[in-house]
Amino acid sequence: MIRVVIIDDEPAIRKDLQALMQLQPGFVVVGVCGSIQEAKVLIPATQPDLLLLDISLGDGTGFDILHDMAPACKVIFITAHQDFAIKAIKYGALDYLLKPVDEEELQLALARVARMQQAAPEQVAVARDQLKQGGGLQHRIVLRSQQYLQIVAFEEIIYCQSDAGYTTFFLADGRKIVVSKSIKEYEELLPDTWFLRPHQSYLVNHRFIDRYHKDGYLILRNHVEIPVSTRRKDFVVEYLTGNR
Repeated sequence: MIRVVIIDDEPAIRKDLQALMQLQPGFVVVGVCGSIQEAKVLIPATQPDLLLLDISLGDGTGFDILHDMAPACKVIFITAHQDFAIKAIKYGALDYLLKPVDEEELQLALARVARMQQAAPEQVAVARDQLKQGGGLQHRIVLRSQQYLQIVAFEEIIYCQSDAGYTTFFLADGRKIVVSKSIKEYEELLPDTWFLRPHQSYLVNHRFIDRYHKDGYLILRNHVEIPVSTRRKDFVVEYLTGNR
């Protein structure tokens, strides 16, 4: 049995989550609370395997619990639809559910939990730092490949290339990291003050662009050529000349 603690400051959400968890085989709720102070008592007492953890609590955030206690358990964040909170979670490659929690989405998240390791401190730190800025810019991101969780600084990323729903990150030190997410998601996540989308299959760190060829391609400092789609040519020229 996977032991679960629910932490949410909304009584109705706690009640709904408890009811949903009762329908999930292999999981048992061993504790419920609504604040950081209560969680600091409950978690050591119950030793859960999984936290269903609200981001926004009355006396702080869910990240405060993970920072102060560093529980050796898995985490699924529960959040209202706040763009900056969801972006913070995605920056850390952490799992989350939107309120009100849908049973099918919960089942999918729990299935992922059964396969994954506990959240790494680095994941939590990246997401917490992003959230503390209220959606402000933090210059690192966690990439989840099949083998690793990799913390990558923006300045390390030369470009990204998509292929059949996967995205490959090409890094300045020669490494390649393949993640099972679309390049569209990273276009939305990575700031356009750093990254340019010249083609449907590419996302480029403009700091590595050496020049633009009038025939429709970018030449990077490492001599890699990146195509520019016909419909994006004007945008790319405006981006590079600072006229957009």
